[in-house]
Parts: sequence; C-alpha cells; structure tokens
Amino acid sequence: KVEVAVTATVDSFVGHLENYVAQVECEPQATFPSKAEVAFDFANLKTGNKDRDIAMLKWLEYSTQPKAEFHLTGWKQTGTTNFAIGQLTIHGITKNVESPVVVKHEADIWEITGTTGFDYRDFNLTKIRKALVLTVDPHLKVNFYLVGKLQGNK
Repeated sequence: KVEVAVTATVDSFVGHLENYVAQVECEPQATFPSKAEVAFDFANLKTGNKDRDIAMLKWLEYSTQPKAEFHLTGWKQTGTTNFAIGQLTIHGITKNVESPVVVKHEADIWEITGTTGFDYRDFNLTKIRKALVLTVDPHLKVNFYLVGKLQGNK
C-alpha cells in the first residue's frame, strides 16, 4: 500500500496508488533489504475525485513525465531509527531522500513500513493555487506499507 497525504486550504485528501511495481531483494539472514525499486504511473494515483485526478495529471505534465521511481541506495541508523536512503525521481528530477522505516521479518515474510515527506517544488513543480487564496501545501507526506514473501534464495 502506498498513499500520498495532501493538505490544502480546503479539501485536504489522501491519494491511493491503485497499481505500482515494487521489487525488493532480501537475504534470509539480513536485517534490511539489499535492493528496493518502486515505480508507478501517476495515472494510478487516485484521490477519490475524478476532476482533481485530471487536474493533477495536467499539473504533473503527465504526457511527458508520467512516472515516479524510488531506488534504494543504502541504510543508516540514527539512535534507534533506521533510514532507507535512496533516490526519488518525479517530473524528471531526481533527488536524494532519507525515509525512516521499520523493517520486520519472520521466517520468509518481510514487512517494510514508513513515512517520508518532501516538497513537490523541489521537483520543478509549481505551487498549486486557485482563486488567489486556496493553496495546496507543497509539503507532501507519503506513507508506505510493503509486505512480501521470499522466493528462492532471495
């Protein structure tokens, strides 16, 4: 499950990804995944409002920038918090990100849960403003919960 929480002057909402590709590799005795790639097409991000979804795709310049991707590059620990380090690409712009995550695994079932935030203006997207007073906060929050079962040796 992947969700995007958006705060606006009026009509805050949570968008849900209906379809995405997550490829995660884990070694049976490891603490953290050795590889993780998540990609999706923005047409699969649904907000519950068809007109808003259409406006979002136009704002994202969907015809030329339809996809988003995350590529895991490493892990770090600060205190008791573990961070997934990676690169997030949106709107053709790639940025380094760090996301606090909880990784649990028992036998061959792995769960990865986390929340990360970012400013969409960092991806060359303009601040959304309507009627001069209604705005969408540029700080988005992404919640993710991935569950998988090891196959074969990984």
